[in-house]
Amino acid sequence: MRVDHFVSKPPTSNLYKGDTMSKLETPSITKSRGYFSSHLTWVKTMQKDMKTQVWGRIQDTGANYIVEGWKVSNGSALTEWVQIPCQNLPTAQLLLGSVMDKQSFKAEQLRQAWDKMERDGKSYNEIIEKLGY
Repeated sequence: MRVDHFVSKPPTSNLYKGDTMSKLETPSITKSRGYFSSHLTWVKTMQKDMKTQVWGRIQDTGANYIVEGWKVSNGSALTEWVQIPCQNLPTAQLLLGSVMDKQSFKAEQLRQAWDKMERDGKSYNEIIEKLGY
């Protein structure tokens, strides 16, 4: 039995112009999944070396970003409410360890504002007026 008729012969002219990629090449992450997944991989990798992160939210001010929430340090039970301005979104994402849900965040913001006004010596009525209640 002859099998040579099953073998396809290569074309006699060059059909490839060099601008097409071989199908055997592995596509890059950025090409197959977009830029965002590689960016998140980079953020998670860089966060491993950070000693302090924030449990809170990122706020976009239009000019920069502010990471606001509870500062959490590895190996320490001490926390404090912080507002950290960041020049760009990747920097803010590095600082944000986990995202606080909106309802908890609003409640904490209100409590922090209340505590600050009490420390500043404001009366109960002044605080209520200032907070809009």
